[in-house]
Amino acid sequence: MNGPTHRLVAGLTVGVYLADKESKAGTTTCAPILAGAGAAYLTSLPDILEPATSPNHRQFFHSIAFATLIGVGLYKLNKWQPETDLEEALKGVAQLAGWAYLIHLALDFTTRKSLPLLGRI
Repeated sequence: MNGPTHRLVAGLTVGVYLADKESKAGTTTCAPILAGAGAAYLTSLPDILEPATSPNHRQFFHSIAFATLIGVGLYKLNKWQPETDLEEALKGVAQLAGWAYLIHLALDFTTRKSLPLLGRI
């Protein structure tokens, strides 16, 4: 998968998910658009950590093990009850980054090279 595809899928996935969530709650905000744009940007994180310099660039930060760590982090974030507006904003940004990262890895998983279990540490 290339960068534009990652950005498109991440932006649409997050934006549509939040729009649906707002629709069910009977609210309308600009959050789906802003979060979709944020996800489109943040989905590049794996390639920032491990630039695609060759077809075999997928190491630890492009691995199933790292995806699992992110999943555990998202689970713990979901349980966290922020006490201030700043903490609430930080939680939202962290969740957005985590989901954007996982979307990138999910797309990479579907390619011929797939994802390594651990990669090289």
